[in-house]
Amino acid sequence: MIYTKIAMSVIGMSFYFNAGKMEARSGAADHSVLWASLSLLTSILALWAGAGWLLWLITQVGLLIGIALVRVALDKDR
Repeated sequence: MIYTKIAMSVIGMSFYFNAGKMEARSGAADHSVLWASLSLLTSILALWAGAGWLLWLITQVGLLIGIALVRVALDKDR
């Protein structure tokens, strides 16, 4: 069971790391390590709280929405 949780955390981190790299290609700052770290923190908190894979996935989607809202708010200032 612990290997499944580790694999889920690595999958989430790699998704967010690659998403940060893709955004950096469009001229934005490279936040891939920050995003991957936030994903790891979210995974640790969700799995520590006893969430299964579905709730883990929901927290990862929530993180994605949170990042998008922050990016929109920061981009509005320009």
